[in-house]
Amino acid sequence: MDNQKPKILLCGGATGGHLFPALAIFEKFQEIYEQDKMDYLFIGSNYGLESDVLPQKNLNFKSIWIRGIQRGWTWKDLKINFLAPLRIIISLIQSAFYITKFNPDFAIGTGGYSAGPPLYIANKFDIPIFLQEQNKIPGLTTRLLAKHAECTYTAFENSKKFLPRAKTYGIPLRSDLNTHREEEAREFFNLDPDKFTFFLFGGSQGSRALNNFLVENIDSINKQYNSQIIWQTGPNDYNRLSEKFADKHRIFLTSFIDRMELAYSAASLVISRAGALTIAELCKMGIPSILVPLPTAAENHQEQNARELEEEGAARVLLEDQLNSNSFQKILSEIFDEKKLSKMEKAAKNMSHPEAADKIVNDIISIMDQK
Repeated sequence: MDNQKPKILLCGGATGGHLFPALAIFEKFQEIYEQDKMDYLFIGSNYGLESDVLPQKNLNFKSIWIRGIQRGWTWKDLKINFLAPLRIIISLIQSAFYITKFNPDFAIGTGGYSAGPPLYIANKFDIPIFLQEQNKIPGLTTRLLAKHAECTYTAFENSKKFLPRAKTYGIPLRSDLNTHREEEAREFFNLDPDKFTFFLFGGSQGSRALNNFLVENIDSINKQYNSQIIWQTGPNDYNRLSEKFADKHRIFLTSFIDRMELAYSAASLVISRAGALTIAELCKMGIPSILVPLPTAAENHQEQNARELEEEGAARVLLEDQLNSNSFQKILSEIFDEKKLSKMEKAAKNMSHPEAADKIVNDIISIMDQK
């Protein structure tokens, strides 16, 4: 494959946790095969984050009609779920059309509901597929397709017991995720370069539970710890919260942060959900954290992810049903010490896999060279 112009199909999205590993793998292929020597196609949902991010980056993207199952019981949720079988059928037909036209050499899937239809079609067309799984407990898409994959690349060693032909290389992260000077990063967010800085976010879509907790406690936290906060609300809560907090001193409020490397570099302590991508980024950047796992995550995988960090001393876990001022203050009182936070930073860095993207891409090339 080294002397050929590879044609690569990339599938994965719905959330940043599935999309950004696909982008990291794509970037690594671009380094090896210059853009004019590589053909690629992203396939994802027109309801997922990929439908915004990939066109903004001017990347070759085709959307399918697939949409995730809704966990609520509103009429809107029921209507979406009622259409699920039709969505799957149409998405399979769309995927078959795009794949037939593009004719890739191989396909790479990084999970999420939007990866299922194109990977299924690719396998049916005898196109080699490779999977990358971020969570300790593999997701449904990975479990269904792993037996057909050339290899599945996991983030946790323990995940291999669920999967055939698996290798633990970590989660591939974007090349731009590098540490900046703390003072420079804080100035980017118009914050005091010398103050202790919290960074709160609930993933790309935000978290209503974390946002509501901060609404009730932000003033007392900033006062007690002489601190400031970077607060990514997510798109659904931004208008509501910006009316109340946008002009407040020592708060940088935004719906979405594109320059995550600067937010991480500015942070003294992160408060967040425990998605696998978030955990991988925290480890690479070496940031102590308080993790509040999403309780409705499939098979409770966010708590499983978070406990890995807690066991290694890199984070503390606070379950959502215990998310209150007393529990939060108790954890802060136990770790709010320069030596303790420094120990957490070192523990996080020790769990990092900075070469994950290189290892995955080189392994794929090696396997394809043997075909």
